[in-house]
Amino acid sequence: MQARTQSPYDAGLRDHQAEAELEAYLCAHRKTGIVLQRAYPPTSFPRVRSRLGGLPQLPQAFEWPIGVSYGKSAPMHFLAQIDCAELPRVESMMPTQGMLFFFAVNDEEQIWDTDAPQERVRVLYALDVPADQPERQAPEQLRPIRDVNAANSPYTEPGWLLPGETGPRLHVQWPLVARQIETWPYDMPKSEGRCMPDVAAYHQRWSELSLGAAVAATGLMPNSDAVFRWERPLSQDWKFPAQWLRYQYDFPQVGIMIERLARLVSNARSKQTRHFAADRDVLDWVERAGRIGLDNTPDEATREAFRNWIIEQIGDEHKGTTLTDAKMGKVFTSGLLASVAYVAGSPDAARLIPLPLYNDLEGEHLPYEESYRKHADGRRYCARPRVHRMLGHVPLLQRAMPDIEGEPVCLLQLAWDPAIDLRFGDCGQATFWISREDLAARNFDRVAAVVESN
Repeated sequence: MQARTQSPYDAGLRDHQAEAELEAYLCAHRKTGIVLQRAYPPTSFPRVRSRLGGLPQLPQAFEWPIGVSYGKSAPMHFLAQIDCAELPRVESMMPTQGMLFFFAVNDEEQIWDTDAPQERVRVLYALDVPADQPERQAPEQLRPIRDVNAANSPYTEPGWLLPGETGPRLHVQWPLVARQIETWPYDMPKSEGRCMPDVAAYHQRWSELSLGAAVAATGLMPNSDAVFRWERPLSQDWKFPAQWLRYQYDFPQVGIMIERLARLVSNARSKQTRHFAADRDVLDWVERAGRIGLDNTPDEATREAFRNWIIEQIGDEHKGTTLTDAKMGKVFTSGLLASVAYVAGSPDAARLIPLPLYNDLEGEHLPYEESYRKHADGRRYCARPRVHRMLGHVPLLQRAMPDIEGEPVCLLQLAWDPAIDLRFGDCGQATFWISREDLAARNFDRVAAVVESN
């Protein structure tokens, strides 16, 4: 007979008084914050002005912020703009109109919490930004994100860069919808005249509540069991579905798919052969996609030829430049995700990708970090939220806080978002902080930020 495992769902082992005290403690420290939901798919984008990346609708009265990177002057990268009129009213000190623009020197080290924060991050606030305000073009001196310059290997991010190419200078543009979310402090605050809960019980309950709050705020459920028809499932007896691909007569639906998939095939070859250079057939497809137009539909003959070329790349492991079935499955996923990230900034191209394909990739865009670990009683951890947010209590991965004079308020927290190549540290996050006093005075000159790794 197996030993009984303690479980919170076993009525005979539960301490109902301790649970009630824990719930009362959590309730006493709950705060309402804002989740910034990245709408999906690109064909259903809402008409909002809050967004990640792209180019800012920065009024002409404002200069593009200049910072310091490795001791030299450098234009900052644009991260996000938030239309305050679109925010739920959860904080009386927040502006109810105007636009917040978030910039940072997003170089390789991402060290933003220096003695002079304005050398690394800047938040600009414009009280009046007309709906038709044109986007500000980036300075010519803007460096590639994370200093990806003349990449010399296929291990560089983003994964579709070919050796010798510089990385993109602009982050992927994606609209954000602001919704209310309930939050609780990760570190237990001390309470006068109240017994402190058990630390392990508190953190487990915090994890459960935080996940539930994210589901309630976004309406999105974790989907850890999602599988792609073109990727190998748990079964070892599997081949890439070449016959299925041959009958996808409308694939690739847009030129960017050819371009991104060809690049990723090239890098997968290079990792296998250690020959870090693009082969002629890859360059031919990249150039052909450019002639077609990355936002345009290839003709039928081109689509058929490209499908056949993809299938021809599959072969036995360690034989020349061919890829295994499993590797091609991973390349296919990466290529489609990179294509969706591109079309997010091109409504015409976004409409060319069929809805079933967007549905297949939805799991990669969910704001959760899936987990296959298990509790001691055998239950699996479902997931933890990985959301962009403002205000309320926010998780601190390394308990890192910049030096803020006064009560700190989270002005913005951007999460690691691999589906659109938004990366901070090692699967980490970037958090912008302001004092409550400065927020009330609309003084954003002293905003400080820190990047934490997971």
